[in-house]
Amino acid sequence: MRVAVVPAAGLGRRFGGKKQFFKLKGKPIVEYPLSLFEKSELISAVILVLPKENLELGEELKRKFSKLYAVVPGGEERQSSVKKGLEAAKELSPSEVVVHDGVRPIVPPTLLRELIIALADYDVDGVIPGIKPKETVKEIGSPLEPGDHFVKRTLNRDNLILVQTPQVFSFQTLLECHIKAEKEDFTATDDSALLEHYGYSVVSIPGDYRNIKITTPEDVKIAEVFLLSPIL
Repeated sequence: MRVAVVPAAGLGRRFGGKKQFFKLKGKPIVEYPLSLFEKSELISAVILVLPKENLELGEELKRKFSKLYAVVPGGEERQSSVKKGLEAAKELSPSEVVVHDGVRPIVPPTLLRELIIALADYDVDGVIPGIKPKETVKEIGSPLEPGDHFVKRTLNRDNLILVQTPQVFSFQTLLECHIKAEKEDFTATDDSALLEHYGYSVVSIPGDYRNIKITTPEDVKIAEVFLLSPIL
């Protein structure tokens, strides 16, 4: 069995509100990934992680999406929210898990399939999508004024990717990494970094530039343009 965990418990401080509930083309952003997994024959069940004060809305979503198995309250940070989602999925005994940000509304279904195929083909513990940076990337050093820094060096873009979700993992491996990280008070910015930290194998495959994470109000305008193309 393959389960999807959708962390959507953020407070949206940079956005100015809980962006997962913001309407995009008349539909709450969080419903886009739920729709993706609802339609996909590759996903058996979905665990949605929401702010504890919005669990009532989650019950409404369960009536709308038949694969939505459970809605659970999130933690203080994304990492703890994903762990809570994994714990809720344990009773389903899945072999694989797909973790996808609840504020990434535009994911081509072909990308999900390619990630899952790559996990089996490469016989690894995790597969992630990544895109090449388009701009020159520099490492900065000491701060001068707020936002101003000395430049240390220019990084080689050929060796860099910008990581996206969905990310696909061995369920047991990811759960064990989250348990270890919690005990050791280790925090990572995404789930694949946990696997890297504990020595597991992760492969990247090409992502999609349209698969943006809604972080600021400007991102909503970009997503509206991308949704004009028939990729979903």
